Order: sequence, then C-alpha cells, then structure tokens
Amino acid sequence: MEINIRGELVDNESAFVLRWYGWVDIACPMDVSQALADAGGEEVTLLVNSPGGDMTVGTEIYSLLRRYPGRTVALVQGFAASAATLLIQGATVRQAEPGALICIHNPSLVAEGDYRELQGASDSARNAREAILDIYAQRSGAERSALGSLMNRDIWISAGQAAEEYGLIDEVLAWDGPADEPLAFMAAAAAPLPRITNKMRAAYAEHVAAEKQKTLAKLRQKQLELM
Repeated sequence: MEINIRGELVDNESAFVLRWYGWVDIACPMDVSQALADAGGEEVTLLVNSPGGDMTVGTEIYSLLRRYPGRTVALVQGFAASAATLLIQGATVRQAEPGALICIHNPSLVAEGDYRELQGASDSARNAREAILDIYAQRSGAERSALGSLMNRDIWISAGQAAEEYGLIDEVLAWDGPADEPLAFMAAAAAPLPRITNKMRAAYAEHVAAEKQKTLAKLRQKQLELM
C-alpha cells in the first residue's frame, strides 16, 4: 500500500475545514492512521513531498509509524522539510529519489505578552528544538552538535548530503534512466495555508449540520415510502 504525504501537515480538525474550502495538498494524522489500519500489517510506502507544518503533527505520524507492526518505507520524492523530516524518521527505511531535497531548521512560534511570557515562549521553542534533536539523533547516528548546527543554518541540502553527512536518509535510490539524460528538478516555495478563523470553523459546522439534516430527511422519506 502507498500513502501520499503531500503538502502541509495539519491537525485533523483543520484538515476537515481546509478540505471543505477546497485545499487538497494537505496531510493529517487521521489519514495515516486509517491507511495503516487498512494495510493490516502489510508493507507500506509513504510517498513524501511536503514542506512540513505543525511539529506535533509530524511527531504524531512519526509515532504511528513506529508503532505499526509491519515494514514501512518513507520515500522522499520531491522534498521533505521541517516537520516532514520528523515523520520519516519513524519509518523502517528512509529513502529519497535522486534530486530530492531535505531541510531541517529550528522550530518557530508566534508569541506576545510581557517579558515573562516572551521568555517563556523562548524557553518553549528551545525545549521543542531539543525534542526534535532527540528524534534526529536517535536514527541518524550523527553528532547532536552537527545536527544542531544544520538546524541553525536553515538551508536545503541534497538527499546525498542528508544520507552521507547527517544520516537523515538511509539511501538515495539509484538513477535507472538513460545515462545521457540529465536529471532536472525545480524547488519552489509552498504557498502558505490560510489561518483557520472562527468564522471558517462556524461555516464548516453549519455545512456539516446541513448535510446531516439532508441525510435525516432522506431517511425519513424512505421510511414513509416503506409504510
């Protein structure tokens, strides 16, 4: 079975709302959880092309993969950045296509308040960084200091560098096309998802309620027809 991890990583509730508004390239934990349940222990390949997103979504999918009883392969097809690099660490085997890109960086957050609240936010971001390093260091075999320095640089690296210098990938798949055919790729910044507002959530809730009413009305009509 193949599981597509496309676009930004978002929480389950946000996924429901965003998909209703028309966004397609997003991934959430419930998608992976359901696909793993359907696979029933058989080998699963995750096809990854994601700029990342919510750190805790990445770590939740990482945990789902670690707990799965079957073999899992994470294949980076285009790029894996930010939280997407966390989830692939939960796979049994971490692969990348030639030309794939990897990016790890320090976690960021939005904070406001007085000096105590801002200091607390800074401490939280530093602690989140340490949690991320725990995941990378456990799988990579690279020095924690080297991984931390890479996070500070916040740059794109090739799949080869990710594998050979930092251990973030196990292998880069061999190129099996014609020898004289150049390999080309294009890296583009992902368009940011909109911040989900209370108005958007309310509109989605009204939509769900209306759909339920339609379903109930159809059921009542069928019952009347059978009487």
